[in-house]
Amino acid sequence: MSDYTLAQHGDPVERHYESLFISREFPSYQRFWQRFVVPLTNRPIDIRFKTPDDLRAIGKGDREICIAQLHYSILRHLARAFDLRVHHQIDLDQLTDGMVRLTGAQDIAFELLQRFGSPQSYDPWLAVGSGKAKGSKEARQSWQKEHSYPLQDIRDYRNHLVHGRILPSVIGPSVLVPRITKENDYFDWRRITHHSNIQAVIGSDLIEASQVLNQAWRSTVDYLEVQWTKFLLNGEVSPT
Repeated sequence: MSDYTLAQHGDPVERHYESLFISREFPSYQRFWQRFVVPLTNRPIDIRFKTPDDLRAIGKGDREICIAQLHYSILRHLARAFDLRVHHQIDLDQLTDGMVRLTGAQDIAFELLQRFGSPQSYDPWLAVGSGKAKGSKEARQSWQKEHSYPLQDIRDYRNHLVHGRILPSVIGPSVLVPRITKENDYFDWRRITHHSNIQAVIGSDLIEASQVLNQAWRSTVDYLEVQWTKFLLNGEVSPT
């Protein structure tokens, strides 16, 4: 299936972002797509999934379709976060949107990785477990627990943005906000609004909102690339 490439045979979103970041930052996306997703589709006739009968004929079924859908969903979250990153200056609302999309990609990645390693343990169409059956929530939580809650600093920052009071900021030529891991130090807005020497913490505790999003992007995409290579592609790396 390596004759198929995202640039030529992906859907419009995959074709658009292949050169923008997939090939450079997340090349394992294409390798997994070639190996795992393409065989589930009707390519070269069309990109839709095969019928249940056709899937059974190649030994595939609902669990594989679930994995393929999760894989593509990750890309859609990353694509939105990427678009926000291209702005040299972003505001607090855009930072919130970007962090939500990145942690959304993380959530789905944890679920995919867990399902892939334990395909019989989770129902492909359950969001939350029912009775003895386990679904998406249980898969995600199992991966997080078994792997010491990866990327938790980013997730805590998202929680602060979404579930807490508005993050304090300094608005000037660019919007400055607390860097990741420093957000709790400024839970009291007066730490910024009444700071007698605000210049002393600019560049240390306070950085541009775009920098926060870029750091979260880098950590998230690096994590995905490493985990895809290790757990989904059995250590396969791209040619250099």
